Amino acid sequence: MHIPREELRQEMLSTPQFVRFTFPYQDGDKKHPTLIVKANSLLLKYIIQGVPLIMTFFTTSDGQCVYALYIEDDPANGVFLHSIVVNDDEVAAINDLKNHNNCTVYLFNETCTNCAWASVTIKISKQALALVNNSPRSVTNTSLYSAEISTILNQIGSGSTQDVSQSNVSIITDWHSLNSHFILNGTDTAALNLLTDNEGRHQEQIAHVLLGNLSPKGAFLNTMLHEPSGSKEFMDIVLTYKNGTILLESNSLSIFEQRVSLPPRTKLAKNTKKSVKKAIKQLKGAARTLRDNVKIFDDHGKTIELESNQLIHAVILVPDLALLANDSKEWFTDIVSFKEKTGGLLHMLDTVQLFRAAQAAEMIAKASTRSTPMMALDYYLIKRAEIASKYDSINFDMIALTSRASNIL
Repeated sequence: MHIPREELRQEMLSTPQFVRFTFPYQDGDKKHPTLIVKANSLLLKYIIQGVPLIMTFFTTSDGQCVYALYIEDDPANGVFLHSIVVNDDEVAAINDLKNHNNCTVYLFNETCTNCAWASVTIKISKQALALVNNSPRSVTNTSLYSAEISTILNQIGSGSTQDVSQSNVSIITDWHSLNSHFILNGTDTAALNLLTDNEGRHQEQIAHVLLGNLSPKGAFLNTMLHEPSGSKEFMDIVLTYKNGTILLESNSLSIFEQRVSLPPRTKLAKNTKKSVKKAIKQLKGAARTLRDNVKIFDDHGKTIELESNQLIHAVILVPDLALLANDSKEWFTDIVSFKEKTGGLLHMLDTVQLFRAAQAAEMIAKASTRSTPMMALDYYLIKRAEIASKYDSINFDMIALTSRASNIL
């Protein structure tokens, strides 16, 4: 297991997906090159399935060195995770890697939890080493380079630039899973294992971890209805407080079980759209059930006291919002229809944006003297819905302006 230093931990909390070389001590007083990969669980699952990985080094117009890990989760359009070289620790790790080629990769998920590791080889060329060693390492605001780096990565992806150094990242050991256990509010716990969890359960557990400490009562997982015909599931996750209730339906993708080859993103998008349509119907029914004050039970059979007269937030959780981005107009029709029929707000989030929401709720509440985390989460979801409507998009990264929000609350 890798325990990141505080500086790296803060970068994980603020950046949804990235890579970072570091040079920690291992086996006592010996340092060893290490590559941190933080990404959503869907992308991490592709990595452990053995898709091609390529490390690319290049520079910006002012000489800042950037390295990007290409992950071929789709043969036609893979993903780049990148970082700018910003400290001597990275430079030392890459220089040592040039001599030994061997490196340990640690995977971190949406909860910033180290969930798997393996040993890899990366051959660092003289060209790459020169780019790294000559980099100014004076960047204080990496976001200023976002547009330029995006342009360069698009050129690399299309093969229209040659001024880069690339190396294959070869996995040389099996992936080792790391079990994580979380103690949450209420009486619940959650456990995560990237390699062995059923994909549906894994995404539900991530949501449970992210939301489980926002309410003193905790987040209720796998809630049930008791009907004459028998018990049936109400919602995957429910949170409630005096000003409203949040209903969350998790829609995962079973993409690795019983498959000879990994599906392209077009197939994932088609499957995700189908499951979201089903989830909308489920959430409409759940909202009506809640308004009718029908008794809801937790997974232990105990009645849950839910607020049914205030605002209902209905959340559909998917692995990656980009899979739905091409159908935004259609989704807004569904969002409007949901509000007209239930009075509630329908949201579509992926695991990264759910992390953003939970993180913002805790930060806003901490900065305010009047707000609880549940109040802050309620506020955040309302603001996200307003921004989505304004820009006609469900696929965007929202970062809370904590000071402004805490003043309002």
